[in-house]
Amino acid sequence: MGQMGLARLRDQSDRRVRFGASSATAILLAAAVAGCGSDSPKPLTHAPYTVKSIQYGFATIKDIGKGAIRVDDSGHGSHVIYTPPDSVPTCSYVQRADDITVKVQPAVEPVGGNSTGRFIVGPPNPDRSALPVVTQGAVVFTTDTLADAGMKTVTAEAAKCPDSFSILGGPPIIVGSYKVNSRAFKSAGWTGFAQQLAHTSPPDLGTDTYDDLATVVAHKANAIIYLQLAQIRKTGQRADSNEKLEKLLKTTLGRLG
Repeated sequence: MGQMGLARLRDQSDRRVRFGASSATAILLAAAVAGCGSDSPKPLTHAPYTVKSIQYGFATIKDIGKGAIRVDDSGHGSHVIYTPPDSVPTCSYVQRADDITVKVQPAVEPVGGNSTGRFIVGPPNPDRSALPVVTQGAVVFTTDTLADAGMKTVTAEAAKCPDSFSILGGPPIIVGSYKVNSRAFKSAGWTGFAQQLAHTSPPDLGTDTYDDLATVVAHKANAIIYLQLAQIRKTGQRADSNEKLEKLLKTTLGRLG
């Protein structure tokens, strides 16, 4: 889901979570039918990273909870909100905004890196589960210098992300108001930025929920990694995707050393 990982806003017909560039619901439902999804144990790893060692750190079915499944989103491109599977998120959904004055890219494809691909872990139907939907990926470079340059490009683009914007036209799942809060991120030697995005639909749609998406992009040594956690919250409930994502990151980044 990912534009990762609001792809998952919701499906056009029944408002399922689709935070990020992909329709997580459609992908996860397809995976459930196909029987995808057991995770093997993940060994500890360390820098310098490889594509495989970074994948070891990704969130697993066990991390998300009973009933979750895991699928590869790298080759899926038919999304209402699309970003390339080898890109790093900078400002989700902004490419559909109707009221911004500065051009902002929703994601950046760093030069000179190898992508791990994009993976989703979550429930087959987010409308019927309290589990979040997690989208994750990374770009791995041959040197720390290339990774530093890539992270500077990603951070510079993310800094352009507006505090708020609106999408006035398009599928009902993405129309509405978007609020974005950003801050610096640092954990276990990884540094970068965190964003929390809340999407509310227009009153005439009659919904009693909103979309809550947290994103962390972090850099260490020769790698840039991102995780997005998306959930549907009832109106009046506190947005806590950021807290849930930081708890998950303690586990995933801990595996990477």
